[in-house]
Amino acid sequence: MDGMARQFWLTVVPLLAGFSAVGLLVLAALFPDQLYEVGSTTYVATAAVALVSLGILVWQLAAGGGSSADRYERL
Repeated sequence: MDGMARQFWLTVVPLLAGFSAVGLLVLAALFPDQLYEVGSTTYVATAAVALVSLGILVWQLAAGGGSSADRYERL
């Protein structure tokens, strides 16, 4: 069960953080006066958070271990 919990948190947290950061980037691009300007330090930090979070998500999903046929056979 420990492996399942780790896999859950390594999937859910980057998913939520990554898509939230991407949403902030889109809002900042659409409304630069209300949020923060594109190219500012905050914008670059948000882009870094988005890239790292989505990178962890892709790494976690790719490291699922074997093909999908193997996963269904184990059930």
